[in-house]
Amino acid sequence: MSHRSRLTFTALTLVAAAALAPQAQAAGFQLREQSPSALGNAFAGISAGGSDISSLFFNPAVLTQYEGTTFSFGATYVGISAKFTDASASRTPVLQGLGFFSAPITGANLSPISGASTTSNAAVPAALPEFNIAYSLSKDVKVGLSVNVPFGLTTEYDANWIGRYHALKSDLKTIDVAPSIAFRLEDGWTVGVAFVVRKADAELSNGVDFGTALALKVGGALAAAGLSTVSPSPSTLQNSPVATIAMGAPSAVLGTPGYATPGAWDGTAGLKGSGWGYGWKAGATYQIPDLRIGLAYHAAMHMNLKGDASFVYPTTIPSTDLAALNAAGLKNGGGSADLNLPATASVGIDWQVAPDISVQSEVARTTWSRFRELRVKFDSGAPDSITDESWQDSTFVSVGTTWKVGSQWTLRAGLALDKSAVDDAHRTPRIPDNDRQWASVGASYVLSKKVTLDVGYTYLRVGDGKVMLSPGTSPYDISATRGSLNGSIQAKISLLGASIRYNF
Repeated sequence: MSHRSRLTFTALTLVAAAALAPQAQAAGFQLREQSPSALGNAFAGISAGGSDISSLFFNPAVLTQYEGTTFSFGATYVGISAKFTDASASRTPVLQGLGFFSAPITGANLSPISGASTTSNAAVPAALPEFNIAYSLSKDVKVGLSVNVPFGLTTEYDANWIGRYHALKSDLKTIDVAPSIAFRLEDGWTVGVAFVVRKADAELSNGVDFGTALALKVGGALAAAGLSTVSPSPSTLQNSPVATIAMGAPSAVLGTPGYATPGAWDGTAGLKGSGWGYGWKAGATYQIPDLRIGLAYHAAMHMNLKGDASFVYPTTIPSTDLAALNAAGLKNGGGSADLNLPATASVGIDWQVAPDISVQSEVARTTWSRFRELRVKFDSGAPDSITDESWQDSTFVSVGTTWKVGSQWTLRAGLALDKSAVDDAHRTPRIPDNDRQWASVGASYVLSKKVTLDVGYTYLRVGDGKVMLSPGTSPYDISATRGSLNGSIQAKISLLGASIRYNF
């Protein structure tokens, strides 16, 4: 990778969460909040059809279970806490070989990265809306429309925390609009299909160690010229024929000559981008007395986010070094990222074990292994920047029960296990993902023949997630300017949903 590519990517841990930011309650950054009523039994059996039309998001074939015109409208509040603890970070050992951790420059070891090792809550709570409507064209043909939030979350860390070079702010908002149609067939079968239009908006930022970026540029340039990179002297640098070497002004704090000193000049980089994606989902249900089975598939989706990259430099950075950074591509301009979102296949079962009691189960498999890398392209002509993600496919499993109490009340409960898509070696502070265990309760109350209220509550127990990010191993490594980051992420999530449904 060229110096320009490595330096440009310093700021762009950036788009790594652009379409793919930390998630609130499902594997990766996927959300599972599209039905407040189904929240009460941990979404068990939702692919077979829940208690209301909100199950349309999961399986368009459930439309045939409703007559006339019906709609639901509601929201789920995501109360989330994510704290980074016991953090440590150090700069790449490549710099030791370049002589930038030793006395000739500053008289001090610059390897450790300074900053707060424990953060306050980095996650930002949110209220996520849902809307669904169904209309009967005939007894056997139904159409519908759902508006939901499939992915997204926000995390924000203090500017001086120790992991600032990996993440400061990650904010993703998505919305799906999906028109659907379903057909009732013979022998208990129904089928349905939906077209999905998705809009994504992202804002990302992180700190940038411009001093280390310049140090690596100096060392890499000397190595390319065949010059010694061990404790390079000012005269060696000044007399070097390598035109790309950046020299800084002397500094009483950083020492003389004060050039390209790691940690000398901290700045920030940010990206705001948006894009559209198009996809589809399909499903089927099979009904026999007392038992309904649902199968659903949400197709993978490709998205392209386009936006503006911005860089903020410290006022103390010498003009010669600033010019070198700009020449390397670290300057305001446009950019884009190609994102491959996963497919999800699910099966749900709803079994009426007694006139007033039913039990449900759900299994969903999401192909997060599609998310192998994130490739960022720049309008300035700088080489592509690539982030290795190497996520894994994940599985969601839940069981639940529904109990109808009299003519007005319905009670629900459920348990679920949601496996993480991220292992310890690839977990980042942007995506504090780990295995989750669900415990859910909920209820519905019939106000009239046309109006019903639903509420659901879930507590998610999230395992502590280890972060074990390694520093770069060469001046050309895209991780060299970020350094290492180790620590633990402790997260808690509570979901509270409410909706109203109306039948015409």
